[in-house]
Amino acid sequence: MLRLLVFIGFLYVNTSYAESYTVLSYHGANPPYSYFEDDIMKGIFPDIFARISELSGHQFTFVTFSVARGLRLFDQGQVDIEPGINPIWRSHTKVPGIYSEFYASSREIVVASQYRQERTPLDLYHKVLGVVRGYRYGEFEQHFAPGKIVKVDSRSEVELLAQIEHGNIDYAILGEASALFYINKNKRTSFKPVLLVSDLPVAMRFQPHLSVLRSELNKILIDMKQRGEIDTIYAKYGTKP
Repeated sequence: MLRLLVFIGFLYVNTSYAESYTVLSYHGANPPYSYFEDDIMKGIFPDIFARISELSGHQFTFVTFSVARGLRLFDQGQVDIEPGINPIWRSHTKVPGIYSEFYASSREIVVASQYRQERTPLDLYHKVLGVVRGYRYGEFEQHFAPGKIVKVDSRSEVELLAQIEHGNIDYAILGEASALFYINKNKRTSFKPVLLVSDLPVAMRFQPHLSVLRSELNKILIDMKQRGEIDTIYAKYGTKP
């Protein structure tokens, strides 16, 4: 009976402190991280937060914006969490935020309609390369300048792939997981990985005042990693953390 009372008490405490938070998503077209299928949001991030919700009692609602607008809203305190971020990518923002433990990694690659023996960024000079507006690419950005790589902005990785297919750009920078998702989804796709841009660990980015939530989710993320749940979620979408 004592064990039963303790368990009931735990459930009461867990639900009593349950809160609702917003999670940033980009255009709903950022597969395999988040995307819509039959009007239902699917992907790695929804699956991770669905599991976190089960374990914490909190509710997480995805809000979808362009990258540029999403970053502005985070700066304004109107979005609580941005998943899958390396702190370097947001060091330039007004509100850098606070971060969870790293739970996975993100590899950014250059893709093209065909591989032409490119070995370094120098091989891309005087060519047109598409990027997502608002994304940051670390040291690779030193090659975006007159007389070097011609950079053009796009709203999403989906648009970048469409531009490559139509021959509007020569190259694009995508997350490797996204590239593999599209390759596996559409066997007729013609683009190929060309160069590695970066390979960095990623975390959850929180508003600075959400330190208690960060500590709570840190414990959950560590447990999920140790139990192999993060691996399982990524594998569901044809990639690995």
